[in-house]
Amino acid sequence: MENLPIMSVSGIRGIVNESFTKELVYTIAKIQSQKYPGKIIVATDTRPTGILFAKAAINGILSSQSIPVDIGIVPTPTACVAVKHFEASGGIIITASHNPITYNGYKMIHKSGRLFSKFECEEIYSEFFKNKISYKEADNFSCVQKQDAVSVHIQKILASVNVELIKSAKIKVAVDSINGAAGVIFPKLLDKLGVEWKGINNKLDGDFTHNPEPRPENLTQLSDLISTSKDCWAGFAFDPDADRLALMAENGEFLTEELTLVLALENVLAKKKSSIAVNLSTSMMVDDVAKKFGVPVIRTKIGEANVVEAMINNNCIIGGEGNGGVIYPAVSTVRDGLTAMALILELMASKNMPLSEIVRNIPQYFIIKEKIPCTKDSQRIISILAAKFKNEKIDTQDGLKIIRDYGWVHVRPSNTEPIIRCYSEAITKQQAHELVQMIIEEINKL
Repeated sequence: MENLPIMSVSGIRGIVNESFTKELVYTIAKIQSQKYPGKIIVATDTRPTGILFAKAAINGILSSQSIPVDIGIVPTPTACVAVKHFEASGGIIITASHNPITYNGYKMIHKSGRLFSKFECEEIYSEFFKNKISYKEADNFSCVQKQDAVSVHIQKILASVNVELIKSAKIKVAVDSINGAAGVIFPKLLDKLGVEWKGINNKLDGDFTHNPEPRPENLTQLSDLISTSKDCWAGFAFDPDADRLALMAENGEFLTEELTLVLALENVLAKKKSSIAVNLSTSMMVDDVAKKFGVPVIRTKIGEANVVEAMINNNCIIGGEGNGGVIYPAVSTVRDGLTAMALILELMASKNMPLSEIVRNIPQYFIIKEKIPCTKDSQRIISILAAKFKNEKIDTQDGLKIIRDYGWVHVRPSNTEPIIRCYSEAITKQQAHELVQMIIEEINKL
């Protein structure tokens, strides 16, 4: 098969009407609902093509004699909460997360409310490659059910934090939801928490007015808004499906996305201790928090499903990824930007401090995240690098991570784009830069 999308543990992503088509979505949805028959939740983020692909998914579900439950435009974590709450046999969310508007994607949700594991994804993909299924328009759309998942998600978040404490702090924040799915839920959530907010890019039209990845260079509008507002405690920025949350201080300064998980850990572990599961590229700040509370850190391969699996196996009450992804099973067993926001608001309320004052007491490191375009055999490149650095302390469970006493560098093929990701972190900016350059220079020799 030619022109296929990227199919990985992170789901399916491709360019609309090229590698990602309604025929593909129909086929995957039919295979998924045949394997896990019953009620299937269907959701989408705000991308304009989402409606087309959600309809294709519903067609696929109906063709397998399963029952589609349409919950409309919602964040990925809301869809995951809905699957468990409504006792569905699975779920589908049409989203390409932080990828540009030209992309769309498909994530599969397990009946427990987590995303599919690598093994479960591969089972579906295997069936896809074995079968050629023709697209067929369903004639029984009257069977499609509808449910309100937003209220369910909000209630679960409210039950996980001290609402009265947050209300009493009289917090004010600024929010940029990139005109994505977070806009369906965050205004209602903040209202319930008694938090005042002002915002930008909070429509539900999928007009990504800047690059949708919540990185500092893409959040200048939010920074300007906060800088001209003298009463904000913090700024929050979501990605299009709201599974990630980025932070800004009250002066408009971008705070590394690694701090989202660190601050959530500070809050949760102060109440109850447990081991923490994070991926290999997550900041050393997590190790500092773990040391403070006397708990172990479990490092996993990249991919949310891998972190969730480790959390389940080790009874972790919290975990996540350094890209702004907090996983808090008390609400949802998936990265959840809305829950992350509530946990950080609770932390600010408990300390009666804006974000800059809280992070001042957290040891900071310098982290660099580079993307290296790659049209070659990326796995071969990683193997060559592993041989080159075999005499150092390395971790090869996912690409290659070289660990030194002052920092680390992690290089691996992306699960979602035709690139090699190269992340480094060190005590000084120069050390972090040198680690990345060391890898780039070695790759350029090949």
